[in-house]
Amino acid sequence: MDYSYRKTDLIQIAELQKKKKIFFISDLHLPLQFSGSANATEQEDKVLAWLDYIKPKTHALFLLGDIFDFWFEYKFLVPKGAIRLLVKLLEFHKAQIPVYFFLGNHDYWCIDYLTQACGVQLFKKPESITICNQSFLIGHGDTFNPNPYHAIFYRWYHSAFLQSLARTVPADWLYGLIHRFVLRKNPIRNNSVFEKKDRIFKYCQEQIEPFVHHDFYIFGHMHAPIIKVLNDSSYYYNIGDWVSHYTYACFDGLALSLLNF
Repeated sequence: MDYSYRKTDLIQIAELQKKKKIFFISDLHLPLQFSGSANATEQEDKVLAWLDYIKPKTHALFLLGDIFDFWFEYKFLVPKGAIRLLVKLLEFHKAQIPVYFFLGNHDYWCIDYLTQACGVQLFKKPESITICNQSFLIGHGDTFNPNPYHAIFYRWYHSAFLQSLARTVPADWLYGLIHRFVLRKNPIRNNSVFEKKDRIFKYCQEQIEPFVHHDFYIFGHMHAPIIKVLNDSSYYYNIGDWVSHYTYACFDGLALSLLNF
């Protein structure tokens, strides 16, 4: 499997509309919803409030993965839950605000439903893009510099064979098994050790920046909001999560800020 990135021409932002900004958000981990359950809605309420807050001043919105705690599309089915978020993304699309979704390890199995229903553009690996004459490398970050165990896991998890095999399992069984044996056993926690062992930062610093310069590196996955200096002209941003931190990044055409909502 190729863990690198690509230079894309699918996203072109030469300049921002007057008083508009670009926003980045990651790792919402909105949960699956089961019949008869009473899932808490406070987290989604806060996300929707943030989207309402930024919408009047948004030029483009970047979702950097793990927006859902688990997502898997069948031919005629998608997971229950987060329907209000999908409606809000459709509102952005109808307002001609592009939404770019860089798939994470929890929602990598998106296919085309979000594009068809909400107008969201999907990306399966990090992308190198230019915004207002500044270079950005953007993605979720889970495939950068994995340890040997995770490298094997990613190769297996991202395979078309596994996805085809999973579709032979009834939806109730698959969603139930994932919820019981994966999501409940591995709750998302704020853990400062991520900051100390940020493999994404190390990969960008050692494997990308020495060969291809970027002004900004923006990723999620680590659940630890942080800004680090790569060199005199490059900065690394991990934008945290909406499980514990409620942080996001904002680019105004000149500067990139890491903010809290």
